[in-house]
Amino acid sequence: MFLSRLILNAKHPQARSEVDHPYELHRTLCKAFDHPEEARILFRADTDRPGEVHVLVQSLVRPDWGRLNVEDRYLKSVDDPKAVELAGIQLGLSLRFRLRCRPSKRIAKMGHPDEGKRMSLKDREEIFEWLKRKSEENGFEVKNVAFDRVYWQDSKEGKQERLLGAVQFDGLLIVTNPDELREAVHNGIGSQKAYGFGLLSLAPVR
Repeated sequence: MFLSRLILNAKHPQARSEVDHPYELHRTLCKAFDHPEEARILFRADTDRPGEVHVLVQSLVRPDWGRLNVEDRYLKSVDDPKAVELAGIQLGLSLRFRLRCRPSKRIAKMGHPDEGKRMSLKDREEIFEWLKRKSEENGFEVKNVAFDRVYWQDSKEGKQERLLGAVQFDGLLIVTNPDELREAVHNGIGSQKAYGFGLLSLAPVR
């Protein structure tokens, strides 16, 4: 597994647009792979630093970022892909984490016009309950967490643009099942990976 970081110029029109339309950023990133579907790309565009967009990209295949074919002003710098080992994930270990995702539930009510479709969770308690359920399924326990709401637009298949909601969790977790957590890091958590959701970033507690 490989982890890369691309720093984009937040003032460049393409970079600005791709932050709001993450599926377009996904299409740009896919150019670095011969077979993107085999690479299992997970990514997240962080805008914590003024003037820059830090794009973290996780993949099972080493990317070739020289193939992006973008304007010079779009890309400020690229860190070489780094091989990631997850052997250090051990039972009881405390780790900081970040997860951007779209907590949702499927509408099961018979006769509902959107029956069978998934809808985003908006209630704070429902969002935290979603995270608790995902943590139990993926080998960790959340000890401390906060979330911010983030907004994006779906441009796939020429869909009508409208502002959609998601959340970004930042917090502290305790490893309860190392193998399950490693699998969660590999596969991501939640749905809609092509929109920049699901990448579980872990870091030591300082």
